[in-house]
Amino acid sequence: MKILLGSKNPAKKKAVDMALVKLGIQDYDIIPIDVPSNTSSKPIGYEIIRGAENRNLELKEYALENEIDYDYLCSIEGGYSIDENGLPFVVTYCVSEDKLGKKSTGKSLGIRLSKTMFDYIKNGNSLNKVIEEILGNSNNKQHLGIMGYLTNGLYNREYVDSEAVISAFISFVYSKQREELDENIKRRIRNKVN
Repeated sequence: MKILLGSKNPAKKKAVDMALVKLGIQDYDIIPIDVPSNTSSKPIGYEIIRGAENRNLELKEYALENEIDYDYLCSIEGGYSIDENGLPFVVTYCVSEDKLGKKSTGKSLGIRLSKTMFDYIKNGNSLNKVIEEILGNSNNKQHLGIMGYLTNGLYNREYVDSEAVISAFISFVYSKQREELDENIKRRIRNKVN
């Protein structure tokens, strides 16, 4: 299995690696390619998924221009979402796409942010920069990530991103189960069985 990954961020590559191992896939090659998300650096709401989709569009174009064959495109985008109650969370989405154009979107768990944190982000500021200042390091985005910091390392960037990748690849890896369930539901609807 050949996967084009829409980033050269080593944490994202490690996340895809972890996800594939957890899914039981042993024969694979991950090719990281630096492509833009064409969204803000701190995406909020639907902009997160749009960023991952944009990366896949760029990957597809790159593969076509450079005559690169692949089985899947995979792009991971982290950002901030608001739930139905208006509560802000930091989350990760992954959009995977097979070479026939079938897409699947996955989502990680979310960690709740305070109003102070979210307002800071909405004003164009970076939580990673504040975390780097607290920790006295640089490039937190490629190491612990915001979730890693907020959970004291319980959930690091790679783990959270890998859960989004698993979620996105489930419809490809376990397609038989999904199709079986869909068919059984359709049969029950036809037969008017609850």
